[in-house]
Amino acid sequence: MGKLLLIFTVVFILTFPATGNAQKVVIGYSAVSALYLPFWAAKDVGFYKQEGVDADLIYISSSSTMAQAMLAREVHISTANSQVIADAGLQGGDLMAMGAVINVTAFYVMAPPEIRTIEDLKGKPVGVSRFGASTDFAMRMLLAKYGLEAGRDVPILQIGGMPELAAALAKKSIYAAPMSFPTGFLAQQAGVKILFNLAKESIPFLHAGVTTTRKFMNERRAQAKAFLRAYSRAVYFMHTRREEAKEIIARYTKIRDPGMLEGSLQYAQDFVEKIPLVKPQAFQVTLDEIAKKNPKAKQAKPEQFFDNSLVQELIDEGFFVSLWGKNP
Repeated sequence: MGKLLLIFTVVFILTFPATGNAQKVVIGYSAVSALYLPFWAAKDVGFYKQEGVDADLIYISSSSTMAQAMLAREVHISTANSQVIADAGLQGGDLMAMGAVINVTAFYVMAPPEIRTIEDLKGKPVGVSRFGASTDFAMRMLLAKYGLEAGRDVPILQIGGMPELAAALAKKSIYAAPMSFPTGFLAQQAGVKILFNLAKESIPFLHAGVTTTRKFMNERRAQAKAFLRAYSRAVYFMHTRREEAKEIIARYTKIRDPGMLEGSLQYAQDFVEKIPLVKPQAFQVTLDEIAKKNPKAKQAKPEQFFDNSLVQELIDEGFFVSLWGKNP
């Protein structure tokens, strides 16, 4: 009897993750935006627990503060972008992306109805939140893609946050601006339309990485991989369980309007990668921008700042095919 009990105990331990004894994993997100729905859903639906990850989820609004918390080992995994990761790395920090939430600038460029093409913006001011921000980067890259030079052909004005950009568009003190949802939905209600969905423009930028430290990835590799499995299950969930996904968005953002919730979910589905591989060009573009002020960036290589090996292991194991039923 005692031998049978011992065998049963060993099988139980091997079969079920021992979350009670697992090391805590502190996971940070840096904006109350539907783009971070997979982080929320993995916690609320139980995917972290399912994968044996004892997770605490915390919100830190400042990217620089998030980076400091990670370097201090107070946060283990976060949503830092490529500029934060590269800046830290160039200063000797060990931040790195082990995956990508979004590999492009995650905005809709919105404009009043009379602006039908990007050529219509010639000589008209466009708005960004602040110079050097991701909105500024997105607008400059979009203009350059279509042969327009920011400043010379299209003036760029620093306006403020998303509500200020929406108000300036409504008053036509600017004629285009990169917007995120749910604020973009409010702009649509005021008669502004989507001119460009930047998910379709292939402007590379790691808008949000699955960011950690090399120390965490090296010392707790199994937990890092388990996190990626849980996160990826949550991405699948947000595509296949729309109503439940919108309930989670409502819980974290306090949005109640059905149209805003629908728009916010669509925003996340448009931009969040189904397979979270980091694209090297997303870092190269960032390094090119940093190099304008920091000469160290000219010698740096994109591969210094990311490691796709865990995601590649999941691909090779057939995890994503088993999840989606095909290669997504």
